[in-house]
Amino acid sequence: MDRPEPGLIKWSPNASHDTFIHINLQHRMVQVYEPTGHAQRGRFEYRKIAKHDELPPLTTWDWSPSIPGLVAVGTSTGVVNLLRVDDNSNAYLELGLKMSRTCHAVAFNTTGKLAVALDRVRNDNCLYIWDVNRLSGIDSSISGFRANVEAPSDPTGRFEPSVSVSSVKFFEDNPNVLVAGIKGTGLRIHDLRGQHGPVLQFNTKCCNNLAIDYADPNYFASSALDQPGVMIWDRRAIDPSHVSPIYEHAVQKDGIPWGGALRLDHAVQMEADPALMDSKNSFIRSLRFCRDHPGELAILSRTGQLKVLNTRREYVEPEMVVERSPELLEVARSHEIDPFYADTSRKNDKIVSFDWITTNSPVLQPRILVLRANGGLDVLEKPSFTSEYPFKMVPWQRAHRGFEENTPYQDLMEFESSHSHAMLGPLVTEFALSDQPVFGPDKVDVPAVVEKTFATPPEKLLTVEVSGNAELPASFHNATTVADQLEALRSMIKDTESANQVEPPSQRHRHEKLLTDTMKLARNLPKARNVLDHIMLLRAKEGYLFNCEKNQEILSDDIWLKDVWAWVSGAQEAASDGGMMAHPLDIGYLGIETVWLNDLGSRPHMRLSDGEPPPDEAGWERCLNAINKKLGIPKYDGLAPTSRPHHREMCLEMCGYGRFYDSEYEEAMSDKTLRKDSTWYTMVAANTLFRGDTKGAVQVLKKASNEHPELLFVSLALQLIGKDKVETLDFDARVASKTDPYLRAISTIIATGDWALVADQPSLPLRDRIFVALRNFDDDNLSYWLQAQTVKAISSGDIEGIILTGITDSLVDILCCYVHKFNDFQTASLLLSICSPRFIDDVRATAFREAYRRYLQRHNAFYLRSKFDVESTKRSKHLGRPTVKPPGRQIALRCVYCDAETSISLSYNQHPHQSTPHGSSTPNFMLLPPNTSSASSTHPSPATISTIPAGNTPKSSKGGIGNPFTDKMISSGISCPTCKRHLPRCVVCLEVVGMPRSNQSWHWHLNTGTGGIGGGRTGGWDQ
Repeated sequence: MDRPEPGLIKWSPNASHDTFIHINLQHRMVQVYEPTGHAQRGRFEYRKIAKHDELPPLTTWDWSPSIPGLVAVGTSTGVVNLLRVDDNSNAYLELGLKMSRTCHAVAFNTTGKLAVALDRVRNDNCLYIWDVNRLSGIDSSISGFRANVEAPSDPTGRFEPSVSVSSVKFFEDNPNVLVAGIKGTGLRIHDLRGQHGPVLQFNTKCCNNLAIDYADPNYFASSALDQPGVMIWDRRAIDPSHVSPIYEHAVQKDGIPWGGALRLDHAVQMEADPALMDSKNSFIRSLRFCRDHPGELAILSRTGQLKVLNTRREYVEPEMVVERSPELLEVARSHEIDPFYADTSRKNDKIVSFDWITTNSPVLQPRILVLRANGGLDVLEKPSFTSEYPFKMVPWQRAHRGFEENTPYQDLMEFESSHSHAMLGPLVTEFALSDQPVFGPDKVDVPAVVEKTFATPPEKLLTVEVSGNAELPASFHNATTVADQLEALRSMIKDTESANQVEPPSQRHRHEKLLTDTMKLARNLPKARNVLDHIMLLRAKEGYLFNCEKNQEILSDDIWLKDVWAWVSGAQEAASDGGMMAHPLDIGYLGIETVWLNDLGSRPHMRLSDGEPPPDEAGWERCLNAINKKLGIPKYDGLAPTSRPHHREMCLEMCGYGRFYDSEYEEAMSDKTLRKDSTWYTMVAANTLFRGDTKGAVQVLKKASNEHPELLFVSLALQLIGKDKVETLDFDARVASKTDPYLRAISTIIATGDWALVADQPSLPLRDRIFVALRNFDDDNLSYWLQAQTVKAISSGDIEGIILTGITDSLVDILCCYVHKFNDFQTASLLLSICSPRFIDDVRATAFREAYRRYLQRHNAFYLRSKFDVESTKRSKHLGRPTVKPPGRQIALRCVYCDAETSISLSYNQHPHQSTPHGSSTPNFMLLPPNTSSASSTHPSPATISTIPAGNTPKSSKGGIGNPFTDKMISSGISCPTCKRHLPRCVVCLEVVGMPRSNQSWHWHLNTGTGGIGGGRTGGWDQ
């Protein structure tokens, strides 16, 4: 059952009062709070100063900016209660109606007037204006309202007869003007000083959630109930004949309604699953403009998405400006304030209400007070632009490649002294204010901080702080591989968790700790930063590609990634020579869960013979039986009954990809075995026990007891398995081994005999747990368990999950989370390139591939990038044809006039009715005159030749019949096919550069078909 709504919050509309209100809908009370110090994410200091109990069931509410302790609450009967909330008196007054109906909205202005928006009723107005200014003399020394103060009996104004008014707001710059949303009609602006109807009307369905920009009251926003869109309006749209041409064009051609300044059809995300849609609430809960920063509009959706839009006026040429004309807005930037709003595991942290915090300073970073579904209050800050713009003004430089020489490469940006304060002053100011109290008696003096910042000498604005300066071990300097270097660095990390752990950590936790500690090393060990920042490039130079055995050597520092490539090696060996094919199926590189669920992924036709439909359950069993016989897979001998024995046989075989259990057992039983840790023996014994060979496990433990006597008692206890036992032993998980997961698993079987406990033991590797489940769970429980483990692997980015998913679409989900955590898109790209796009149709797989290609390109690793392209293209072949689009030519012509890039291809460099000599594919402009020496080929082509990333689509030339001489110049590369402009002229002969010299005899002989002459400084070409 969903948690009930915890309430609503609002910051004081009076900028001189630092207070906020929380209306608790569960306990029906109003609480007033005062901030007392810090207001930042994770640290919000405040205290309660008053509360008001006995709150009536409300439909709307507002807080008076002119009377700080007065709150108006609208009800479903139309009665409006005026509450005094600042003195704990529970005092209230009522504004009654002659005809009962729902109150949709209430709004105060800055002069003590209250607008009440009501539901439609016949023969009565639905927008009332009450004068509550007589309550402005509330005495703080008196509890409640004075005895002689009564609520006004009649409104001072009535508007909008027989319509439903859904929303209402007053303009702060003119308290006598308000905007009201009329259901089914649109928006109307009223001037209370006249009683002759609205002065302006906009036809729209967006008539809810009105919000007015405090910085520029000409603009106000609204939304609809049933659409995720937002409209921003301009109240200056009065006279259609007095508008700028640009605005007129936008209304007539661009779909902007009259009066609109900005139209956003999808301002927030809708629920992806229609079944999860909440039909009780509107798509958009509320809109709020920021008081301290102009144009900042925050939008809260019913899913908890909180988005901030930074709007600004569109640029208009000065000669196109018309005074008092409405102006268009544009979204300069948008921000997701809480990016994890869609995470179902954080349902209780969903934002249900918010408001901007007024700090009365544009220097402080904009921040928002939010109320979450669990009732907690938090402060979220809008991402800062201040820290971005200095970096954008630094000239672009190639990626650092000096790590081989161990040269420093991280330094501060250097600006001229006259520009340092202008460039870095805002950034330093933001740092100085980032952890300062903004409320209370210790409130930071913002002007003083700014003044101090700009008084600091330019050279002292920013300094480099080295967080760690530890000496690196000798093993790091002597290491020859990146794996050895990483192991040397990790040896410096002190393990502080082992002493406090109650049970062995999970495999995922151990792997994440390994990678997280590696990331922290870059911050704590500046001397090793060159290596730590270029791990992917160093691995690529060592040959990290598609050779699984070599990859395991390169990744010897990471046993989890090493195991991933071991599994891929086994899958690759099984799929070679059609080993995983049986008509009509190809199950190569599928995982255990995908095989068990008969899932062929997003491109099932690529795994089926031409025209064949996907097989049914019996067809899968038949195909798997044929594959199992072909590969020599043993029969299923598990303990659990099953109706899918061939599925289990294949899945059990997949568990062993890349592992050599028989050889490990033989090594353990051999007399020539080198001395090993006890954990190695318990691993071999546990794997033997998991395969149903209890006697073999006992023999391994007995053999190991010669070196590790403590294992003798385990072997004796293990012999009791199979004996008749009346009841299980009293097993306490906390007593079992805290460091050896395999010994813990053996102890669990000895004590309880429950294989489910072993399968759910996260400290064991996933492939061993899956093996236990395959042998001991029935079909239904196994299906549920495999799906649950896959979901966990996807949500946590557990790379071990490849055993479940194989190299399929589900692996893309796992790798997305994995890359998000650790930025290892190199491994993600290599894994997915084995089956994408042959079997996987996912844009994220393509994104990983392109990111890795660009990474190598940035580091000038052109050979490595080309090798990756070639090898990945080979692995994408389906029926002999590659499914990866071949990269385009990497030499291109770039026009110096229009900056257009043109690839060197026959379509642009050869006439459509003409072929190159001898069928050659060489473009015309690259051909030499007859008998010309090869030296002349070193001169540049008739445009600037540059190396560009492969895959860029060349821009086509403009169609139409042009000058044939110009067409020939285009085909030879002398003129640009886009703008038709040719290369500059020679300063000596004034002929176009690249054109053959007309005074050379070979040119005449070429045209007459006779032989030419060689020689000349360039063979007769201008240079």
